[in-house]
Amino acid sequence: MPDRTRRCFGIALFASALSVIAAVVAMWPTPGRDQSVTVLCGTRSMPREVDLLVLVLLFGALGSFVHVAKSFASFAGNRALVASWLWWYLLQPVAGMALALLFYTVIRGGLFAPGSYSGAVNPYGITGVSGLVGMFSKQATDKLGELFGAMFRTAADAQRNDKLSPPPA
Repeated sequence: MPDRTRRCFGIALFASALSVIAAVVAMWPTPGRDQSVTVLCGTRSMPREVDLLVLVLLFGALGSFVHVAKSFASFAGNRALVASWLWWYLLQPVAGMALALLFYTVIRGGLFAPGSYSGAVNPYGITGVSGLVGMFSKQATDKLGELFGAMFRTAADAQRNDKLSPPPA
């Protein structure tokens, strides 16, 4: 990959990560009241539940940016970065956000009583888990795939046509 492209892409990743950090700081909840957030068009009030969802998404992205930054620095520093991986770098934070949101709904649905007040949720714990899920999204999806593959395996899996064959070694 040309040096200029690598440099521009690195700067764009860095700016994106700083934007997510700035959004986290702006969105961090004030205890006991709804969150007011200044967005492009003005200030809006946000219910606590929506505030938590946005924080979960932001921390999922932030965790993914940690993983992306380490990978990008390693490959760019060794001059082994190839253009075919750029989509992975762009989509990894989105995957981290989605996975963090899924984990959040599982945690809220399984560990809290139905109808429990969102003020009972510790934002530090939820955002910490969300960041770790974003950072280790590959390992989390691999382990979930193993778990659900073992739990829900059927004979029909072996009979399916046109399966994806493993890549050559």
